[in-house]
Parts: sequence; C-alpha cells; structure tokens
Amino acid sequence: MSGYTCIDVETTGLFPSQHDRVVEIGVVFLDADGRIEGEWSTLVNPGRDVGPTDIHGITAREVLQAPSFTDLVPLVLQSVAGRTVVAHNASFDVRFLRAELARAGYRWGGADIPSLCTLELAGRYVRSSSRRLIDCCRAARIDHGGEHEALADARAVAALLAHIMRTTYTPPPWSEVTARASAYGWPSCDVPIDVAVAVPLVARSGAAPRREKFWLDRLVAVMPHHPSPPVDSYLHVLEMALLDRYLSAHEEEALIATATELGLDRDRLDGIHRDYLLTLADVAWEDGVITRAEVADLEIVARLLGLGKDDVALSLDAAKRARTSPITAGFQLEPGDHICLTGQMDHPRSSIEAILLERGLVVGGLTKKTRLLVAADPDSLSGKARKAREYGVPIVTESGLLGLVLGMAEVEPV
Repeated sequence: MSGYTCIDVETTGLFPSQHDRVVEIGVVFLDADGRIEGEWSTLVNPGRDVGPTDIHGITAREVLQAPSFTDLVPLVLQSVAGRTVVAHNASFDVRFLRAELARAGYRWGGADIPSLCTLELAGRYVRSSSRRLIDCCRAARIDHGGEHEALADARAVAALLAHIMRTTYTPPPWSEVTARASAYGWPSCDVPIDVAVAVPLVARSGAAPRREKFWLDRLVAVMPHHPSPPVDSYLHVLEMALLDRYLSAHEEEALIATATELGLDRDRLDGIHRDYLLTLADVAWEDGVITRAEVADLEIVARLLGLGKDDVALSLDAAKRARTSPITAGFQLEPGDHICLTGQMDHPRSSIEAILLERGLVVGGLTKKTRLLVAADPDSLSGKARKAREYGVPIVTESGLLGLVLGMAEVEPV
C-alpha cells in the first residue's frame, strides 16, 4: 500500500499532554501521484467538554451520539498503515493521534511517526508569508471550504500537497519520508476492514463560526515563516493559542512542554518570543501608523509571552527606525556576524542579546572580526569606539542595530 493520508483534527484544546482530546477528525486519501482516492470524517465523543465551540463550532449535544476515538481506532489504523501521514503542522496532529491511540490502549515504541508537513512545505513552495492553512491555500489559489472544520481542512491539506507535487520534481524531495512511512510499524489491529468501516460516523450539523477578525489576526496572517521548522511549528501552535487572547497557567506550561518536544528549551523560547514580538511590531508598522489600541493589543501579546511593556517599546522603536530611517541598503547583517554592545542601553541588554542570538548573530567583545559596535552615542570617544574606528567597524545606535536585524534576509537553518 502507498499514497498519502491527509489528516486534520479539531480538538478540545491544543495540548494532548494536558488531557485535551480530539472532537472531530477528517481524512482524505491521495495516491502516490496526488490524485484523490477517497475520504471520511466524523465527530468524536471526547468523554469531556468539547472545548472552544466559538472556534470549531462543535457543541456538546452534537458529540453525544458520535463514536469515541477507541471506536475509531480500527478505521484510523486502516487509514494510515503503509501510507504517509500529511497534515498542516504535522507535529501537532501526530501528537494528538499518538496520544489518542495510547489512551485506547495502543502503545508502541520506536521512531516518531513519519509525516509530511504542509506548513513546512508551504514555506518552500508557496508564496505565502503566513503560517495559516487558509492563507497558504489562498496564495496557491486553492479554495478552502471552511476553516476549523476537520474535513474541509483535510481537503485543503490534500489540495495543497497536490499543488506542491506539481511544482516539484519527481521523485519528490520527501521520498525518504514516504519510504519510512510505508515500512512504519504501526500497532497491529486484528479487526477486519469490513468491521472497521462499519463504525457509524457522525457529521457536524453546521459550519464553524466565522470569527470577527481583529487587528492582531490581520497581522498574524502576514507574519513571515521562521526558517527553522521546529520554531515555525511552535509559532503555529502559539498563534492558535492566542486566538482568544488568553493563556491559562496550564496552557503556558503546555506550550513549554510542546516546545520541549520540538527541541526548544526555555532559554531558546525567550529569544523566540522576543524575536516574534519584534517581527509583529515590524508588520504592524507597515502602514506607518501605530494607534493606542494597537499598542494595547501588542502589550496583551507581550504579557501572554511573559514579556513586558518595555519589550513592546523596544520592538516598536526598532520597527519605526527600520521604516523611517533605514541604514544604507548596501549593509546587511547575516547569521554568524559578530556584534559588540558597549555602554548603557535604552533597553535591557539581555533582551537585545536574546533577539540577536535568535537571529544567529554572535554577541561578544570587540575584535577585527566584529561587524558592528553598538553604542548609545556613535560619536563616542570611548576606548571601544576609538578601536572600532581603527578597525573600520561601523558604530550604530541600539535602534539602528535592531533596524538592521529586521532587515536580515531569511536563511535556511544549518
């Protein structure tokens, strides 16, 4: 058996480690050439509250007669065995898939489930800066039937993968993933196929609600991909968590657990959060105006990320400088460049260093390899400033530095 199984799950929350459950699953089958072979979907009774009905549109009454995930296990395993699992932010859906199978008594060791991620692939093949599936589909001129509806999202994933397959070469660059997937050791299930497909499936009664688009939603829609797939995956989960502008204590801990699963420690998260806020401020400045309401919204995001008003001010200062007083276009920072900070900064040095490190820059003392010296006063007569002029090292202000950081070209991670 070969081909692709495109999956989307709607859930009670974002974190299976915090007992969140699947409330709807949509599956679309593609053959090895990207042609549709079939599909199925159903609501799932999670055995608990259904979570954010205002986002996915599923009510407690609707799932009363729906099968449990345990009921669906034979069908699910029949759907994935020998095939490549595909999802938008695949690590998210795969974590839920494995957690639900474990709750149903199917535990197995070995390697992670081989999967393809259209979030990662879209960053390479689709001209969309946004991480969201609906925006990636729009950029690829693909109709998306309904956001936060499992089958509609699974169909969109399938269409997006088919589009990408038409734009890449044959065999596709992910052939190694499909080879591992075809031989992957899923837990065995002895239920015959005719019994597996006989499970009564329950369709949702209506579409997911159309949420009012807030200012922050519009910014998120044009936020650039991060060149690191694990960071991009984490930011996708983070943006979903920010939909209701609230993170509970357990959601904060679960976000950290999600980051840990992706190989991101707490120190790295601090840099990721500060860099995300900086980029968000840069996108906000695109129209040249920042209102009080917009500043307040950015402060909400900063607070949810464990940052403060000073961090918002830092980000807005840098974004404004980058757009109103840009450094000459002939000078551009690149990952690996050495930066030296000297003297009193307007903002905490640790905040600036975290952003620089996240962008792949090296912070240290002044040497002939230093690319920039950052000082409160570029005309300073300090020892470091004199030595920088002797070495031919440019001297810029703190805001000038961050303007250059925002102008850095995205590169693939090493």
